[in-house]
Amino acid sequence: MDVIPATPAPEFRDITGWANSDPLSIKGLKGKVVVLDCWTYTCIFCLRTIPVMRRLQQKYGKYSLQVVQAHSAEYHFATDHANIRRALQRYNVIDIPNAFDTNNKTWEAYGNMYWPKHVIIDQNGFIRYEHAGYGGMADFEDAIIELLEEAGKKPAEERDQDDPKDEILDTYGMHFYGMAPETCVGYSRLRRFGNNQTLKPDAANIVVDPGSHDVNVVYLRGKWIWQREGVQFSPGGKEQNPAVIMNYNAGKRVHGIMGTSDGKPGRIEIRLDGNHLTKDQLGRDARLEGSVSIADIQWPFIHNLVKTDKPEMHEIEIIPRSDNFVFYTFVFG
Repeated sequence: MDVIPATPAPEFRDITGWANSDPLSIKGLKGKVVVLDCWTYTCIFCLRTIPVMRRLQQKYGKYSLQVVQAHSAEYHFATDHANIRRALQRYNVIDIPNAFDTNNKTWEAYGNMYWPKHVIIDQNGFIRYEHAGYGGMADFEDAIIELLEEAGKKPAEERDQDDPKDEILDTYGMHFYGMAPETCVGYSRLRRFGNNQTLKPDAANIVVDPGSHDVNVVYLRGKWIWQREGVQFSPGGKEQNPAVIMNYNAGKRVHGIMGTSDGKPGRIEIRLDGNHLTKDQLGRDARLEGSVSIADIQWPFIHNLVKTDKPEMHEIEIIPRSDNFVFYTFVFG
């Protein structure tokens, strides 16, 4: 937690909707200590922080602490109110006010550069602390208790020795040293794929799989449109098993940020080292249909595809089985 010179907290700006609360304002929250959680549902570090935010609110809400989440979009689909609300339901965020910062104006007002960022505001509306990235209870409690005591409150609870356990952490796993890197495949972030040919942006490319794959590099096979945020499957190619491929060096969890081009349901097939997943390898969002491992794409979010007990190295192939499939990012845990 970084101590910063006390400065007036900017008002929420250009908020296009609220969940779990009537509209709030920084001015209206004076008298409370506020934890502003700038997050997005496509950021795995943001998801891992949700149990901590929930625990802080439950533990210190009676002493006039208020956690407020401001959801800013990393991908265009995350500006859609219906998708944000679905994410809140998926991750059981039902008791924390959420501001829909769909144009990222509140994000900009607080000088953000990354997800998540946490800002702690005192009872007088001044920013006193900032914290960037994932944080546990030990990163927040001392600062919160200090500001609550300044406000005349006297929290009696002992500090938590451990972070709260939650299904989110079991599904998405935690970061560890040497883990495969998060890899976005849109041309705004990725210079090129591992394939020998260079793809043209915003055009249909017939991509040839070279057969051998370097570690932690994304390859394509088949016909794909390379877009700013991801790759969209383009039907009509001759390849029977078009795929997004990554030979990752270490992961207990493999996730794909995936969606569809038309908002209708889609489907993928998943192979690990050329084989379908076993029952023990299935992530939360994968299933077996007969002996074939698949995942249904109902909306755009971080789909948990693979789950293992220890870090393992594998080559994953994600094969579109619907014409509307869009792939954005590999994420690991």
